[in-house]
Amino acid sequence: MRKVSVLMALLITGYILGIWNFLILPKYFIVFGLKGLVVSLVPVLVAMFLIYSEAESTKRTRYLIYELFFKVARTPAFIFTLLMFLLIMLGLTAYLSSWGLIYIFGWDTSYVTLLAILTLLLTVLLLLLAKGRVLEFISGISVLMIIFTLASAYLVREQALKTVTSEQAKFYMQQAVSAITSFGGNFTVQGLTMLTASVIIAFGLGAGVYYVIGSFSPEDLDFKRVLLGVFFLQLILSFAAAYTMAYSMGPAFQAFEKSVHNINISPEESLKLYTQFQALQSYATNSTTPVQDSIKVFFTIPRILKGVPGATKIIYLLVLSLYFAGLTTLIVLMEMGSQMLSEVMQLGRKSGLTVVTLIAIVIAGAMALQSVRVMFLFVPFSVAALVSALEAYPLFSSELTANKGLVGVSIGFLILVGIGTLYYALLNTSTAAKLGAIIGLVLFVPAFMNSVLLKSRR
Repeated sequence: MRKVSVLMALLITGYILGIWNFLILPKYFIVFGLKGLVVSLVPVLVAMFLIYSEAESTKRTRYLIYELFFKVARTPAFIFTLLMFLLIMLGLTAYLSSWGLIYIFGWDTSYVTLLAILTLLLTVLLLLLAKGRVLEFISGISVLMIIFTLASAYLVREQALKTVTSEQAKFYMQQAVSAITSFGGNFTVQGLTMLTASVIIAFGLGAGVYYVIGSFSPEDLDFKRVLLGVFFLQLILSFAAAYTMAYSMGPAFQAFEKSVHNINISPEESLKLYTQFQALQSYATNSTTPVQDSIKVFFTIPRILKGVPGATKIIYLLVLSLYFAGLTTLIVLMEMGSQMLSEVMQLGRKSGLTVVTLIAIVIAGAMALQSVRVMFLFVPFSVAALVSALEAYPLFSSELTANKGLVGVSIGFLILVGIGTLYYALLNTSTAAKLGAIIGLVLFVPAFMNSVLLKSRR
């Protein structure tokens, strides 16, 4: 594989292998086991087909995304929906990836917002410094993320096997570990719907990124080979994250068990440790655990591991794996978002980056409020599949693809999943989650103004 192909594979890998591979997907690999993996191949194949088709459409025609949506697909208003979705994902990714850093600095959760804003500023600074070498820079960060992810999974396993001596703790740990490679998981409709949606979100569909990537790709680049490499990396690193969560079960229960027999630990602290273990157990056994609760579970692991001898380096590796996974996604989202905004608003690159960064900072800052955080979290987990269907709609143009049938089937599949996630979001007991679903629907308002925009452009 030529150097440019490797770099493009790492760029797409860095974008796809983001925070959701740590926070959400491991849950379904543990709960559903190999049956979940087999089922997840359906949305993976749909995602791969759409990624290839979208990237090839701009690579072959050499249109920029807005030109393609306006001149070929005649859907210029759609880009505003994609751009708004991208900005929400930018702020959300910045906040959740920065959350883990408080365990490195020893701060409390009130500093997460500050760290998220600093991360966004770091991202734009790195993009400005990288200038014409953005591809190489993102690839380098992606390599670091891959190394940290594999190293933390290995070290968590070794440390857990070495330090967990309680038979009950070993039982819980081995139960979670063996579940990953078993066919014993029980499906639920809601669990399958959320698994499918999580895969779509993890692959980064709905933000228009792949159209932009295709617009600057070399003409002789073979996207099929690139995506094949991405698929295997995605599979390996998702399993690594799942095993990290599973092996954390042992230290979690042992920490609680020891606290019960330790007179120096207050009943309140003991109850807190037990609550953490219960959260992990629910994460590993219940496919319908609310998304916001599943995400919190990942951030209990550093707290759990603090009680394990020699665990400091593991905590650092684990947290930095999440952070670099988020950072690579942020860099791609910010660069692609600035290019999209620059095309639409006729701005220079620096101005585009500035506007995108400021909006992302406002979104990340608002997430200091828990209700707002849950609200923004449920935007992708209610409408991401529907936005992805809207993103794929321009592919119906005969100039962009000869596989209209497959495009139609893919869009139909995404709409079906999107209706399901929207339904479960509206059924959520949290008012903030329901508001997130409503905000997600508001993102589609620009699409209804497409005819107006076409007339104004004539």
